[in-house]
Amino acid sequence: MRPALVTLLPMKLLPTTTIMKIPPLLIAALLVTSLHGQEDPFTKNKVKPAEVETIASESPKNISICYETFSMPLAQAAKLQRERLADSDLYARLVAAVEKQTARQETFTMLRSRSGQKATTESISEQIYATEYEPPRMPATVGVAITPPKAEAMPTSASDGQKPKEASDPKTLEGLKTPALPSDFETRNTGVTLEIEPTLDETAKLLGLRVAPQHIALVGHSTHGQGLSMTEMPIFEVQRLNTEANLHINQPYLLGTVNRPPSSTVDPDSANRVWFAFLTGKIAKP
Repeated sequence: MRPALVTLLPMKLLPTTTIMKIPPLLIAALLVTSLHGQEDPFTKNKVKPAEVETIASESPKNISICYETFSMPLAQAAKLQRERLADSDLYARLVAAVEKQTARQETFTMLRSRSGQKATTESISEQIYATEYEPPRMPATVGVAITPPKAEAMPTSASDGQKPKEASDPKTLEGLKTPALPSDFETRNTGVTLEIEPTLDETAKLLGLRVAPQHIALVGHSTHGQGLSMTEMPIFEVQRLNTEANLHINQPYLLGTVNRPPSSTVDPDSANRVWFAFLTGKIAKP
């Protein structure tokens, strides 16, 4: 096969004056056309909205737990209970009562954890106290050796300072007494402790939760024995819940009541007040 012949026609150059007369709008149009096919470096790595939703759905689920306690007079709490309100409605009524100062918000604690993992938060003071004591010790007899002067050397009218002295009374020998001494110790955390273990189901709407909040306060000490046998022990007041529950995401859930002891030292009116413990679980946003 013979190659095709290509005939080159001579080009007629336009005068310089003709090129300078190209309209500016035409030049702008040519520049836009040439840039249209180039990739924008600022949008090269930009994530599309659909991809953002996919990343969010595939990211690990972190659960946010909010634990709150409210207290109100016994009669008012009993009246609310008789209305048989849903947990979310009861929570709203308690919040409104706090704003009206007819109820008190006692605590507010927030803690986050991955689904299926245990987490603990503490706001405490450590109290170290003795649990066992060594018995007191005191010698049964005390001997004092005194060598009296010889009879021939003792003047008949010796002064009291020159006469032999009697042994001291053992009760006055304080240095020989050993009181009960502590031999074993224990540490107790006073304050608020919250332990959670949330488990999110496949629909990401229901939350299985194991929760154990506790409130511990040091209110005084008690003494036992007397004299060298006297020992001292601390007195604590405890409010504790330990339960498992299934709850809806983003909805308050009533765990129960965590009242103070009826004869509380911290709050003398504790027998006439009721504490409500609420918990709200949410999926933490990345």
